[in-house]
Amino acid sequence: MNKIIKNNHKMIKLTTLIVLLLGISFSTSQQQPTTTQESFKIDKPKVIKGFTINDDDYTVHFNLENTDTKKPVLVIAIELHNGSQYISPFAKRAFKGKFYMDFGSYKDVTFNGNIIETPRSVEEIDAHPFVNGSVNWVRVNTTYKQSLKILSQEDFEVFGRVRFTIEPRCTLEEIPFAISFKNGVMKIFSPEC
Repeated sequence: MNKIIKNNHKMIKLTTLIVLLLGISFSTSQQQPTTTQESFKIDKPKVIKGFTINDDDYTVHFNLENTDTKKPVLVIAIELHNGSQYISPFAKRAFKGKFYMDFGSYKDVTFNGNIIETPRSVEEIDAHPFVNGSVNWVRVNTTYKQSLKILSQEDFEVFGRVRFTIEPRCTLEEIPFAISFKNGVMKIFSPEC
């Protein structure tokens, strides 16, 4: 019975992931600053705390925080378990599974500036046949902060994802998230089907 419940949970997670991926597969808003659009001043929106995703090899905490500049910041904190690791977004080589996050093709909010990684990963040489060269492995609990630029004066809801390959399990993890702004309240949450 326990195995059936676990498989059912996996099917729900897989279905949610497929629907989300179809919705954001042609993403245009990536981790690049946008200089052609104008942002709107929002008086420090009230922020509702986020959510957590638990896995045997990692835990991911999603939050939003306000800053003194009144621009919301997306905060993603990853705790690693069981000797797990993944490739930093600051790895210079083009690895398919390095840490990445994006929004779909939305016009309400975008990333503003570069992502901040704390602690910052260090480049090293890895002789493993799949790497065979320089790489920035993340092996410790790490926090990512990404400033957001709000481009809409209206209420909105946008969907995004975080993607990375967790090693040594060698599985591509794609974790969806949603951000909404309604009546002056901004919140981040796990999208449900």
